[in-house]
Amino acid sequence: MTAAHGVPEECRGGGPVGHGLSTAGPAGMDPRAREAIENIVRAVREGDDARIRTLLATLAAVADTAALLYLRERLYAPE
Repeated sequence: MTAAHGVPEECRGGGPVGHGLSTAGPAGMDPRAREAIENIVRAVREGDDARIRTLLATLAAVADTAALLYLRERLYAPE
């Protein structure tokens, strides 16, 4: 884990070549959750608070633990 973010180094793209972050998400993830996560990441990077709130409500309806962990991974990923 990196001390700065509490995110495992391999999740921050520091692992072996070809094993970095992917926007595909965990296998079997609900496509609605995957789409909401990618939209949330974009809205966060753009600083669109209203859109973030709307998208989080959408994600809450379909998310499981794996989806929430994937959201965390995507938010900590370098741009």
